[in-house]
Amino acid sequence: MKKILWALLYILLALVLVGGGFVAAVGSPQAAWNRVQALLPGGGQTASTQPLSSGQAGGVATTQDDGPALDFAAMTAEELDTVTTQIRTAADVTSQVSAAGNIQLSAQQFVVLETNGVVQEMAVRVGDEVAAGDLLAALDPADAEKAVERALLNLASAQLSLEKLYDETDPADIASAAADLESAQENLADLYNGPNTLEVAAARSNLASAWAKYNDLQAGPSEEKKIQLSTNMRKFQVALDEARRAWEPVSWRPDVGRTPQAAAYEKATIDYENAKAAYDEAVAPASAADLQAALSQAQNAQKQLDDLLESATSAEIAAAEAQVASKAATLADLRAGPNANDLESAQIAVDKAFLDLQDAADDLAATRLLAPMDGSILAVNLTVGQQVNSGTSAVTLARRDDLELEVNVAEVDVSKLSLGQPAQITLDALPGEEFEGEVLSIAPSADSQSGVVNYPVTLRLINPDSRVRAGMTAVATVVNQSGLSGWLVPASAVRSVGDSPRVMVLRNNQPTPVVVTVGAPQGEWVVVESPELQAGDRVVGTTATFINDENPFQFGPPSDGESGGPSGRPGSNGG
Repeated sequence: MKKILWALLYILLALVLVGGGFVAAVGSPQAAWNRVQALLPGGGQTASTQPLSSGQAGGVATTQDDGPALDFAAMTAEELDTVTTQIRTAADVTSQVSAAGNIQLSAQQFVVLETNGVVQEMAVRVGDEVAAGDLLAALDPADAEKAVERALLNLASAQLSLEKLYDETDPADIASAAADLESAQENLADLYNGPNTLEVAAARSNLASAWAKYNDLQAGPSEEKKIQLSTNMRKFQVALDEARRAWEPVSWRPDVGRTPQAAAYEKATIDYENAKAAYDEAVAPASAADLQAALSQAQNAQKQLDDLLESATSAEIAAAEAQVASKAATLADLRAGPNANDLESAQIAVDKAFLDLQDAADDLAATRLLAPMDGSILAVNLTVGQQVNSGTSAVTLARRDDLELEVNVAEVDVSKLSLGQPAQITLDALPGEEFEGEVLSIAPSADSQSGVVNYPVTLRLINPDSRVRAGMTAVATVVNQSGLSGWLVPASAVRSVGDSPRVMVLRNNQPTPVVVTVGAPQGEWVVVESPELQAGDRVVGTTATFINDENPFQFGPPSDGESGGPSGRPGSNGG
């Protein structure tokens, strides 16, 4: 409805500029057009004269003869604009695609932790600019440092073991192995030959001593022993009394501790206490633990004697023979040096220890999270003191100058686009400025919503400056150079005399008929071709819509907020 009102306003304004008397005679836009046509050459018979409508593909109106002409020479520029329109190349509109969207960052990088730990420091905040290698965050390195030290020790130990295999065998090791072999051989010979007389006698003596000890503990001390210990205790008691009497006269002296009397008194006290303890221990009955220990010792001595008196079993002889063989093999290995298997095993241990050290060093380095590239900090996901695990996203990073614009292009226009195609991008936030871009990707499948089929298209901004930020509203205009040929004129400007369609071109302020070939209609416009038409020509005829001065490739009435207008944001516009 707004577009119709604007069309009526333009037509009425044209009639006012041509002559005030026209307004009273005009009752509709069609009547106004008929009145203008009647004053143009070839417009004398207007009963069957009408402009070409948007629905008449290739059709033209007919007229029979020429009538009186308007005095274009007397009109001002503003008056000429009301009844004439400048032609445009068809490619300017029919091959153009315009679409709107929002600027976005082309790629975001999530910087993740590669080790576990506690956050010790956050070196960045949202919005900071960082260079590749700058510190983003740091974890407490204490555990990682200890792991590196342990890995170093393990590697050193493995290397020493390998070096020992390569070193010449130590003579002391050979001597020790030879002694072990000799001992094993003697043990085997004893099993073969049985015990000798001395071994049996020693075992019997050990058994008798063990039982005697047990019996003494059980019976307690003899009366003679008790008298002896008691007499000894009384003797030391007398010596203690004499020492006390000698000490008492000098006990008042401050330096009594340094007198001979004090020293004698101390020695007599110690001797008496030892004698008393010996007596008390002797007369005290044996404890159950002492009795049990003595009994166990006697039983073990009995078993040793029994084992000597018995002949060796086949199992004992086999075990002794195996022991001799093992000791002999050990001695032979020492004399021959390391074998290939031992060397390979030791080398594997060294290699594993080295890999463990590398892992530990990597974990230590990973406690300092560094920026992988230049960029801006978009998000920080850690706080100091937080316990984190490997794989946790710590920081989100992106390049602010690596920007894209994603728009939806109608299915009728997507075929006009190709990868790498240049585009002009304008921003609402920076009016009057244009930025270079190019088509980066075209979705292979459509996104259909409410019956409208669109294809997502991504454009890359080429060298945007720092004023362009993610989230800004933008419009991209892409022009296909292989569009339609010919000229775009208002459909109302095309008339026909007989079978010859023509338009009235204003030359030297006079309408000059030019024969044209009529092509495809474009709304209220139509494509025509003629070698006589040239850039800048104005034809007699108008439309209900207009061409925006700032963007001559978008059609619509003055800014009304509707999609498709100069201030609206089209989904796409192919002309």
